[in-house]
Amino acid sequence: MERIESKSNNFLKEVKKLKDKKHRTKSSSFLVEGLRFVKEAIESDFNVEALIISDKILDKFYDLGIDSIDLENTRVVNVSDEIFTTVCDTESPQGILAIVKNKALEISEENGFYVLADRIQDPGNMGTIIRTAHAAGALGVILTKGTVDIYNEKTLRSTMGSIFKVPIIEDNNLELTKSLRDNGFKLVTSTLETDNNFFDVNLKDNVIISVGNEGNGISDELKGLSDIAVKIPMPGNAESLNAAVAASIMVYEVVRQNMI
Repeated sequence: MERIESKSNNFLKEVKKLKDKKHRTKSSSFLVEGLRFVKEAIESDFNVEALIISDKILDKFYDLGIDSIDLENTRVVNVSDEIFTTVCDTESPQGILAIVKNKALEISEENGFYVLADRIQDPGNMGTIIRTAHAAGALGVILTKGTVDIYNEKTLRSTMGSIFKVPIIEDNNLELTKSLRDNGFKLVTSTLETDNNFFDVNLKDNVIISVGNEGNGISDELKGLSDIAVKIPMPGNAESLNAAVAASIMVYEVVRQNMI
């Protein structure tokens, strides 16, 4: 384990840069914090480039057996508690942080369903959608251009580790979505501009469940690609549903139908 004593260390300066999206994009890396989250990263198929461990967490690091996991290709750095607070994002840090390399994931065209997030802006909503997709066994989560950065601290925490469990694919030009449709996947879009009851739709076929921007809903371009436009019934006459709630309702209707 390497010890760094200076706040001005070049490696630590590079770690701090990863708090900004432009540097995460440039380096294809992101940060995760906390014992549980870091352990999930190490045990995943993602490449953990480095671990930074503060003095106060050393005992737990060994107690949890993280040091016994294969870290041959991972740089392990120990710093003082004071230095650690300069590189982390949380107000009450647990004392461990990992630099994780983004993983390029291939799209699967096996039978099942995808969840498409169209310009979702709220990190909590996006994280919940990823977590729900993972729990429901989705083939992957598709992100359109304009969707919130999934590697910012708030989104990552909201996924509760599911970021490492379900493929997430950016589809900035919708070519992936179009390809899936060409291969038999039906695009289901939620909108208030239809009388089609969502619960009347057959979801046992291969489908892409899409949920739109919190304020503006599904984009016109996606509406143009839509195979099935549906509305979730709201007998209480609410104006709309939270985006993550709507996604969860739709995803678990897919699950329910396929369990019958």
